[in-house]
Amino acid sequence: MKLSDSEFIKLSQSHHSAEEHRKLSAHLSEHAAEHESDAKMHEQLAAQHEKTAPQLSGEERHYAAHSREAAEAMRSLAKIHEEMAKEHAVHSHA
Repeated sequence: MKLSDSEFIKLSQSHHSAEEHRKLSAHLSEHAAEHESDAKMHEQLAAQHEKTAPQLSGEERHYAAHSREAAEAMRSLAKIHEEMAKEHAVHSHA
């Protein structure tokens, strides 16, 4: 579930319920998948440019590494929101 930038910011500033945390988690998970896809594409390009354009290859690998790092950060944020959703769910039923 991809949110618009304004929806994401608004939800990130409030997140008072389990449902809101789940929405944030889903958005971040989707964003992580996009970063992973981007990393894979740039790794493929780097492999293709290895011999013909090594400068491109090096920067494409550099970009791919940053995309993977961004994906990891997004997954970590998504996990935190999932944990917070569980906490909210427990407290709302207590």
